[in-house]
Amino acid sequence: MKHEEILTALEEISDKHIKEAEKPPKKKKRTFLKMAVAAALVIAISTSIMNAPMRITAYVVAAASEPRMMERPDLDDYKERDEWKADYDVWDTERTLRNETAALATSSLSSFFTSGNSQFLQTKGNENKLWSPVNAYIGLAMATEITEGETRQQILDLFGAEDTYTLRKQVSAVWESVYQDNSNEICVLANSLWLEKGLQYNQEAMDAIAYHYYASVYQGDLGSKKTNQDIAAWINNNTGKFLKDSAESIELSPETIMALYSTLYFQAKWTDEFSESKNTEGVFHMPDGDTQAVYMNKKLKQMNYYWGENFSAVMLGLKNGSGMWFILPDEGMTINDVLSDGSYMDMLLSDEWEGCKYMKVNLSVPKFDVSSTMDLSKGLKNMGIQNAFSEENAEFTQLTSDSPIYLTAANQSVRVEIDEEGVKAAAYIEIPGAGSAAPPEEVIDFVLDRPFLFVITKDKLPLFAGCVNNPEN
Repeated sequence: MKHEEILTALEEISDKHIKEAEKPPKKKKRTFLKMAVAAALVIAISTSIMNAPMRITAYVVAAASEPRMMERPDLDDYKERDEWKADYDVWDTERTLRNETAALATSSLSSFFTSGNSQFLQTKGNENKLWSPVNAYIGLAMATEITEGETRQQILDLFGAEDTYTLRKQVSAVWESVYQDNSNEICVLANSLWLEKGLQYNQEAMDAIAYHYYASVYQGDLGSKKTNQDIAAWINNNTGKFLKDSAESIELSPETIMALYSTLYFQAKWTDEFSESKNTEGVFHMPDGDTQAVYMNKKLKQMNYYWGENFSAVMLGLKNGSGMWFILPDEGMTINDVLSDGSYMDMLLSDEWEGCKYMKVNLSVPKFDVSSTMDLSKGLKNMGIQNAFSEENAEFTQLTSDSPIYLTAANQSVRVEIDEEGVKAAAYIEIPGAGSAAPPEEVIDFVLDRPFLFVITKDKLPLFAGCVNNPEN
């Protein structure tokens, strides 16, 4: 197949991706005019592969499109080398185009990532804060398919996208760049949209969400035990049951007319694992008092050491291209100082950072299992998403003309754990409604024994970011 034909095919919705089912039940009567919307985004990083069968009883409005990445042609599968070479060239061109689009998207999103970290990770005392930039991006981007006017434009502006067509391309490229499922790493994403039974929806918008955002769209009695169980089953299926307790505690309000869920399931090991036998115990200096921590250590490790105006940093590689950055404020500086300055994000997104030296590092990283829960709505409003949260100004009219809809919160819970082998993490976001100078020595100690930032990245895209004030949580 020619490259032009493949690109054309990627723009079309295959009939097999849109499953028909029985006619939706009758619309539930409402006694009020304004309706708020409840939605949730779920992110999970775990250690087991999802394999349990999923049973959903809700009416299927639209089925999620499958990832549209062409598999790399294997020469062993071809009788003729010329045929393999032709297909390989198509695959290579498609991959290059996708990576270029994802890189452009990352550049456009740099302001969102930097502002988001500053809005959501500023801390007080010994609290830890975490969030997932990529998940928030994909979840909010989906909303452009069911909004219009200024409500949609504010989301487009936040992501530096000219229009919904551009945003669709960027999200698809980001999604497929992040997506990975092999022996080295698991990074699988999924989305779903749940509608109240009887809600008269725009089928064209539902099909667009299913295709461009890989989302399954269901309709059922939101707030009922059966639909709560359906949602829990969907989440468990897409997160390897890592969020089982949270999923099975979901109880949507009977007044909910829409619920959105998104998952990011990730697992990765260090390229150079730590040895448990080299672990030590020591003091971690929190903002308010000290605590004991278990430190994972590497002596005289050859690696890149980075520095900026008010921080120093190292990046530990994860298999198959991911990485985890550890950013340590200079003595006398705080996490909030680094976040407000924002230059650390330039380092993460840069191909060539001036403050970088390959050298021997004595590395000490505390094992930690940290979590936080917060409402992102205030920060999103500060970043320009005003109308979506306004009862008077929200325009979710691309979803339905039945009832005015608006968002009232954006609650996100995130957990990240690191050990000698690698990284695990999980997050759950719910939107309910009604530097220093260059190192002078050839060997430097990089000891994370006081508050620090971390960012888990894949192809420069920040999957998770957080500040650790207390490794013992």
